[in-house]
Amino acid sequence: MSVSAGVRGAGRPGGGRRPGHSNTRALILTAALELFAAKGYAGATLRGIAERADVDPALIHHFFENKGGLFRHAVASRIDLSTLFGSLTDKDAAGPKNRGEWIARTFLSYWEDESTRPALVAVFRTGLADEPVAKEFHHHIERALASCLARLAPEKTARTPELPSLVSAHLVGLVMLRYVCPMEPLASLDFEELMTLLARAIDILVDEPRS
Repeated sequence: MSVSAGVRGAGRPGGGRRPGHSNTRALILTAALELFAAKGYAGATLRGIAERADVDPALIHHFFENKGGLFRHAVASRIDLSTLFGSLTDKDAAGPKNRGEWIARTFLSYWEDESTRPALVAVFRTGLADEPVAKEFHHHIERALASCLARLAPEKTARTPELPSLVSAHLVGLVMLRYVCPMEPLASLDFEELMTLLARAIDILVDEPRS
């Protein structure tokens, strides 16, 4: 359903496109996220986004300059990818157990949240086409995860520089098959069961070798 469903033409004789009201920017951002998430960066057009938001395409250029600027603002309006693991406290970092579950639950909580999921889907779907505009966002995610692991498992991270990439591979593979390009059985697997399985896999990577 269009973001402007139920309000298209409201209060404007004969309909017509929405003028530049104060909420127009937010409508454009929401419409952009819907289309970027559904079609990726290449598939979503400025004209299509303008139609979905029921605005003149010129307003998109007025607010965001170009498609790249719109994508960046749309994602940033919902989530700061550089702080995905920013809730890690010193107590969490010092805890010797459940590190895999903390990472998995923290990351997937954004995907389970309907307010932040479209931004993440947009970034990952755009990344499938190797769009340069998505690379900066993936870089933020990688840096946030690396910083988190450096605090959770400093010795292991120092000895195994590829650890963040290995953990990221588990997380990215999971979200691709559950949220971006849903495939069964992961798409409908109970969330808590999923947590158990994913946390166990990450723990194997993160935990220190047992003597």
